[in-house]
Amino acid sequence: MKFAYKVIKNKKNTKKNIEIETNETPIINPKIGTSTGTVSFILVAKNTLGFRECAGIVKAAQNAGCTVQIASGKKSGTSASILSLVALGITADKSLVLTIKGERNAEAFREISKIISE
Repeated sequence: MKFAYKVIKNKKNTKKNIEIETNETPIINPKIGTSTGTVSFILVAKNTLGFRECAGIVKAAQNAGCTVQIASGKKSGTSASILSLVALGITADKSLVLTIKGERNAEAFREISKIISE
């Protein structure tokens, strides 16, 4: 699974007033900073998502008690409908925005990222 972003924090040196940029690896912990239980990630698909993979995404979302929305380009689909996910036409090396709403969003993210990256 490839991540299409990096966390960059600006730190100021109080003695010299110089901004220092540091690159840190992103920490995947959806519970931090999410008061409503909503998280978004940018992922790159490693293979084509067909009907079977989309059904697995819907099942993983239902088991975790979350709703999942996947956006690809101008199209988007939700876990409420398998056909809306299939209609996205996700192929290999296509970037996706994955939005998960729910209390157990970390569990749903792990399961769905396995499906997308297999």
